[in-house]
Amino acid sequence: MRISNDKIWINCEENGKTITICDCRNQQLWELSKGDVVFNGQRDQEKALEGLKFQYASMQPTDAVQLGDSVIHVAYEGLWQGVSYTLQIHYELFDDYVEVTLPAGNLPSEIQGVSLPGSFKPAAQEARYLIPIMQGMYWDGRGEDFDWSIKEGSHGGFSLAMFGMLGETGGLLITAECGNDLIWRVGKENGKPYLSNIQRASLGKMNYDRKVRLYPVESTITAVMKRYRKRLIEKKRFVTWAEKIKNRPELERLFGTVFGFTGYCRDDIDYVEECKKLKSLGFTKAHLFPVRFNTFSEGYQMGGFPPVDYDEKTVAEIKALGFDVAPWSWICEALDDGTEEIHRRYRIYHDGETRVSWEIDDFKWHKTCNDRLSEYQEEAIRTGVCKDLTWDHFDVMACACNLECYALDHASHLGRPLDRTEDRELIRQLFITAQAGGLRPISSEGFNDQYSLEYDIGSVLAWPQYEPFDFWPIPMTMLVFHDSMIHTWWEVHGYNDDHFGRDCGKYHYGGGKPKLMSAMDALYGNPPFVFPFGAQYGWTGNGTETMLYKYRLEDPITRLALERAKDVARLHERIGKLEMIDFSFASPHHKVQKTTFAGGITVYANFDHCLHYIPGVGTLEGESWKVVYPD
Repeated sequence: MRISNDKIWINCEENGKTITICDCRNQQLWELSKGDVVFNGQRDQEKALEGLKFQYASMQPTDAVQLGDSVIHVAYEGLWQGVSYTLQIHYELFDDYVEVTLPAGNLPSEIQGVSLPGSFKPAAQEARYLIPIMQGMYWDGRGEDFDWSIKEGSHGGFSLAMFGMLGETGGLLITAECGNDLIWRVGKENGKPYLSNIQRASLGKMNYDRKVRLYPVESTITAVMKRYRKRLIEKKRFVTWAEKIKNRPELERLFGTVFGFTGYCRDDIDYVEECKKLKSLGFTKAHLFPVRFNTFSEGYQMGGFPPVDYDEKTVAEIKALGFDVAPWSWICEALDDGTEEIHRRYRIYHDGETRVSWEIDDFKWHKTCNDRLSEYQEEAIRTGVCKDLTWDHFDVMACACNLECYALDHASHLGRPLDRTEDRELIRQLFITAQAGGLRPISSEGFNDQYSLEYDIGSVLAWPQYEPFDFWPIPMTMLVFHDSMIHTWWEVHGYNDDHFGRDCGKYHYGGGKPKLMSAMDALYGNPPFVFPFGAQYGWTGNGTETMLYKYRLEDPITRLALERAKDVARLHERIGKLEMIDFSFASPHHKVQKTTFAGGITVYANFDHCLHYIPGVGTLEGESWKVVYPD
């Protein structure tokens, strides 16, 4: 059975065993077999479902496929705990894409997640995968078998509600049109890679239509990401820096700045004098954080020291130098102080319990609901710790986000549980409130395109290391958002800070590599990120036990980091508001890469340890970059 237009045709065997999509323009076939359709019946309890085994659906023996004018309806039958269930998936053909729908109401409550539609693959070819972890990962299918189910946010979760595949002659973009109850499943089974969208239950039910779109495109990373950018524009979920700055002029100060993390912990230095030294080194702009903690909690320590707390005089003198200062807005969690006010703020999970979500030494923080956070933040700006500051940084609001809450006494969902879709809107409203009438740039741990209209800076990046790791970092986020948002490093991953590196198996992330990290920032058109001075806690490796460490401007590693940062900041001032119009690998081993920005400005970066010669450009030293301006 087949439906078609002049760009795409879809064919489904009458028994539904194989679905084939043909990209007529690029002569690329994509296939989905029945073995790629899965569902599960295990409640995930807000975890990422890592290692959860899915039940594979099998085709019904008869009446599996029905044909409409522009729609193919496919029925699958699965077995869960001895009971058979049928699920319907509809393929509808439009001009240049296919929309796939899982209708609401055709699944019982036992089913908590369904692949939509499953893992397409290029016919008789090997695929290359574009996975939106951190800044984006390129994977050619190498490595041992594994099974990851990753949700939005967290450091290893997804930053964009899409993924892509590249075949020999064509590419395929898959967009999640319903992105609030979403998981990406990526892995390799019996040597065969897969990547698919898993739609999970909302408040325990598959209670609304779920949709994804399949867009055939050219077989390049840039083509996939630019079609996703176009889709965000169509959905009115994209705004350029030019548009933002027109309404919020203070954002102009972000371009050419250095981001300076100055530690969570109170230090014995003169912060004003350190800022004067930083300015004397040639940094006329700096966005420093945190200078205070904006939290519900008091009396805690980190590494044995209290949180940093600049007084009003210190803040005023740093602002007079031309620098910007932000709090650490940590309102997603709270210590249990025994008060009814704090207990009423806690998020209640489906089992009726709260969750301890962070621990430092003997201090334990419980997850809060996003109920009333905008009101809290408004008061913090008006009379509290944020009143004299110039930008705002949130801990994990864009990262550990859009969760359910089953409390019945919260004002925003009084008498009923809160679903992830509603929770999303509470976070968006919080970011808008924190802008203080549009005056303040907003930053949060985690880059997340679901908040692209409401905040400006997202964090967490992987190192551009290409061996021995299976996933290779690429600038997927910046191909979409470079002229709209900044994607920078996690706060403890400054160019000079090597205390929090992590080997994630398929990739590595951390700090303390000024040459490598500055080369990537230049390639991506990002501002530099340094820990210039201050005190921070780290773990000793013994449970939740912590220790304190410090950086000073005089440290050799800090001086090297600032030296590298200065050139990156100058480049960012020139290209930071421009669209990244192209990305490509510039060497067979992928360690030399190239980006092009609007107007033809091109940046080359060499992430290898040895020299590489680029025709027409010259020789790049190991872990270095070069910019080429148009004639």
